Amino acid sequence: MSDKTAGVTGFGYGDDDQPLFRVQAGQDAKMAMEQASAIMTCVKRMTLLASTDGEANLGWGAHLLSDMAKAVIDDVELGRSRQT
Repeated sequence: MSDKTAGVTGFGYGDDDQPLFRVQAGQDAKMAMEQASAIMTCVKRMTLLASTDGEANLGWGAHLLSDMAKAVIDDVELGRSRQT
């Protein structure tokens, strides 16, 4: 079992189902999960502001950031499940 990112999960998809961004392989899983947690803290605040202040741009930003955080979490899990 590896405690590193796999580097296979993408995010920020366009029209042709090709990811614009990809999680970098070989990153420390603990650090990656800390980054995903920090991103989700921002998402939580942004969605609150978007819903209470009517800021649609914050909602879209939160949507994109949540996609990024999910990709990091999924990639860490893929890295952890790989046989070394």
